[in-house]
Amino acid sequence: MGKIVVGVDGSDTASKAAARAAALAFALGHELIVVSAFSSTDRLQVGRPGDELDLSASDAALKMAEQAIEDLPADLAGLTATARSEFGKPADVLVSVAEELGASIIVVGNKRVQGVTRVLGSIAADVAHHAPCDILIAHTH
Repeated sequence: MGKIVVGVDGSDTASKAAARAAALAFALGHELIVVSAFSSTDRLQVGRPGDELDLSASDAALKMAEQAIEDLPADLAGLTATARSEFGKPADVLVSVAEELGASIIVVGNKRVQGVTRVLGSIAADVAHHAPCDILIAHTH
């Protein structure tokens, strides 16, 4: 079974990229790997006031990836999806996970940013320069 890797960070852009990656994985019969990167070893308070959880950055990132899977469209029943959290910069993490798993596609969003990378976004540009596989840049805005 092929694998498609997508990164999430809780943003609307990442959610749209995850939905596109999920639809593609479903159509191709591939497994979806939803990855959330973290760069701190600090503990974080997450959740609503009065209902907060004290989690490691790794656990918080994993919860973000799991939530992204839960938020995928219901019409993708049968899709195999796995959540992961990985330490590092988002682009480096996506490339590393894709290499580790032999992924066939990495999906990234095209979040608008200023400067040289404004066409793709800095993460998409970094992934495009180092990816070991095909890349789908999802239109997310």
